[in-house]
Amino acid sequence: MKISTVLHAFLFISLSSLFAISTSRAQQWDGNRMKIELSINNGANTTVSSLTSLSISYNNPSATTTKDSVDNLVIEDYNPCYIVITFDQLDLPLLRLFKQKNTTLNGQITVTDSYGKRPTRKIELKSVVMDGMNDNFINDSETSFMNLSCKELIVDGIILKN
Repeated sequence: MKISTVLHAFLFISLSSLFAISTSRAQQWDGNRMKIELSINNGANTTVSSLTSLSISYNNPSATTTKDSVDNLVIEDYNPCYIVITFDQLDLPLLRLFKQKNTTLNGQITVTDSYGKRPTRKIELKSVVMDGMNDNFINDSETSFMNLSCKELIVDGIILKN
């Protein structure tokens, strides 16, 4: 009787431990799940870049904006759509494309779930400019960011612009 009680306790502890270990592994982040790809076109060339992260922002002037601030706003230079993209390593061909003079750049970002559980997202960018770039080196790794803005953003068919 004593052996079966010890055996039941051992089996219970073993199964509980295995369940806890398998649950904790299921909660780990899979960095390769989402594939984010940016393609930028200047009319003649297209540059395709693989991104590690993406952030999109759209700003619409509020109803409380004063008439003076609207009068001072140069509408031609105003870009309401902001995009922050991150790379594992700075994409030099993309940087070179953004630094070309007198070119209008358009682009597209696709976000694909390798597990197939989320729908593919398509984001179109019209009149894209690079507002800033940051390249970070930490010990033996590198991370790069680009801040982009554009006049028009189309997110899965929904148009965002002035």
